[in-house]
Amino acid sequence: MLCFWYMSFVKKRSARRENLSESLAIVKSSFDPEKDIMKSMTEMITETNIRSSKDLEELLACYLSLNSDEYHDVIVNAFEQIWFSLPNFL
Repeated sequence: MLCFWYMSFVKKRSARRENLSESLAIVKSSFDPEKDIMKSMTEMITETNIRSSKDLEELLACYLSLNSDEYHDVIVNAFEQIWFSLPNFL
């Protein structure tokens, strides 16, 4: 089983980005873990308005800490694909 991050549906009034700590981890099974992790990470990047490499690294650390070692290669591969596909504004 893999853990994925999903944003809570509570919206803040401030313009600050929502923290990863305000999101919800969901456990689910997957037939295509890399695709599902990429989708989850992309949603988190968009929803939390991540714009810095430090925040991206924090996101990766969260996924790695939530999942067992057997999924770490898949998580890192998904993260690398996202990292290299992002615009240069990070």
